[in-house]
Amino acid sequence: MTNPRDPIFDGAERRDCNPAGHGESTFDFLNRVSGDYWHQPRQLMQTWADHITDDEDYNDLCQRFRSGKDDQFRSAFLELYIHECLMRSGFAVTVHPSVPHTPRRPDFYAERDGFGLYLEAIAPGTSAKAEAAANRRAVLLDTVNQLRDPNFTLCLERLREGPNPPASARLRNDLRGWLAGLNPDDYSDLEHAPQRDWQHGGWATTFKAIPKREHARGVRSSDRAIGVYAYGEASFIDDAPAIRRALDVKHHAYGDLSIPFVVAVGTYIHDSDYWHSTNALYGNDAIQFGQTVDGETVTRAVRQPDGYFGVPPDWQNRNVSAVLLVNQLMPYHVHKAETTLWRHPNPLHPLPDVLGFPGVTVGWDGAHPVATPSPITAANLFGLSEPWPPGEPWPKSIPEGLTP
Repeated sequence: MTNPRDPIFDGAERRDCNPAGHGESTFDFLNRVSGDYWHQPRQLMQTWADHITDDEDYNDLCQRFRSGKDDQFRSAFLELYIHECLMRSGFAVTVHPSVPHTPRRPDFYAERDGFGLYLEAIAPGTSAKAEAAANRRAVLLDTVNQLRDPNFTLCLERLREGPNPPASARLRNDLRGWLAGLNPDDYSDLEHAPQRDWQHGGWATTFKAIPKREHARGVRSSDRAIGVYAYGEASFIDDAPAIRRALDVKHHAYGDLSIPFVVAVGTYIHDSDYWHSTNALYGNDAIQFGQTVDGETVTRAVRQPDGYFGVPPDWQNRNVSAVLLVNQLMPYHVHKAETTLWRHPNPLHPLPDVLGFPGVTVGWDGAHPVATPSPITAANLFGLSEPWPPGEPWPKSIPEGLTP
């Protein structure tokens, strides 16, 4: 008979301390990597999941973790993170509560001191086309990384992707033969390093061979052949539309719930200055031109009316009391996730002054959004040690006996 609450991760002995491959899912990596450093996030996930009281909800979470799909893993971990935050902040949490007038169920109902709120979480996934392209690219990168040449590391300077998976054996044999004919003592710097172009089936790559220093030559099981990824082109990235699209999926799902409703969005963007988030919620930056009575051209910074919250006085989506953005959330650096609670400037149902999430709360002062750091850190909220996780992520040797 199957245990109704099987653990998230396998209980097998772990002796593989190699870094994750490009084509390896987050779960598969965490499930096989050894060392106390990686045991800690596995243990944290299990401890948090054990706080889910209903067996069906627990098993649903485990299945999504173990699906082998990173989108599912991230979505499940976002929900687990939110559940733990609410619980540790003194809320009694109900998973998938019933709500009036709809068969749909939000992720959580939380109540504390007679105050209740609903919360729905979403972690936007990648499109099928983007996922397929990433998988093809992972095949090429993992193929090259498995070369582990004793004398050279590689700099990938150019990558044009083909429509089908690359010819792995052809590429591996080509690079291996090329590297075997090189003497690392003949090259002194990257500028004069030997270069190899490879083309096949629509793929085109350019590699440079960087000689290892004499004391570092040889092959270790954790070595990766590619030491420098320099093929990316500079481009302008605007993540605000993706945030707005994620919110649009959820904010009309339940109508007015008569109590505060929070939508949480898990993101993986570079937004430490809140530029993308501010654009998503308050509208994109724009410059307005005008003229004085003397004919002088003047400008001022304004925001376009395309933000999720709208613009004053015509605020939009007032049934959503706040948007909780959780950025760069992963089990092995959960304390470093950027958690920002963006309060609606004029909600139908206001939130209390303190919810208990770590990170930053952004409110509206009547003219501008204002950020206020939370008095509690994620490390304190979750009771994490310093440093966390403890231990070395990539030990040089594997201890004898069973590893965590």
